[in-house]
Amino acid sequence: MKKTKDLTAMAMLCAITMVLAIVPNIGIIQIGIVSLTVLHIPVIIGANMYGVKGGLILGTVFGLSSLFVAATRGATPVDLMFVNPLVSVLPRMLFGLISGLLSSLNKNKKTWINAVTSFVSTIIHSFLVYTAIYLYMLNGAQIDQSFVPFIVSAFTVNSLLEAAVASVVVLAVMKVVGNKRWKQ
Repeated sequence: MKKTKDLTAMAMLCAITMVLAIVPNIGIIQIGIVSLTVLHIPVIIGANMYGVKGGLILGTVFGLSSLFVAATRGATPVDLMFVNPLVSVLPRMLFGLISGLLSSLNKNKKTWINAVTSFVSTIIHSFLVYTAIYLYMLNGAQIDQSFVPFIVSAFTVNSLLEAAVASVVVLAVMKVVGNKRWKQ
């Protein structure tokens, strides 16, 4: 990421991530006590375009944005868990790193592979976040253990829905933006 264009694109992806997080019901869509997110999509796009470094930077911005949202407008017990950086920031940083590693496997730069890696990356993101939530609960949080089935069902439904959306959006964006980037 040495070119001005690359830095500008990364700054735009960071800004998009922050706007999606800060504006209610755009990047984090609250449905009852369940939250669906599309905040991970700019991270996947950045990881596809700029590899591990881009994924890690955007994953960190994603995590810090989640921490900010949880601290300023957390409404449910699950939201309040995200005030802990080990639940909100660390999984997102690892997600960005892993997304960058997965995108580096796309040697031929085929756009349909971006859809597959975005689906897998989203499942990994959900796994990391829900694992962090579960570990937080095991570590003495004041939440009833009967909450675990809810976490498992939310993981299943949220992950598949978010992964499907991410696959479609990342495929469309990378078909336009990514190919231009790779041809240079």
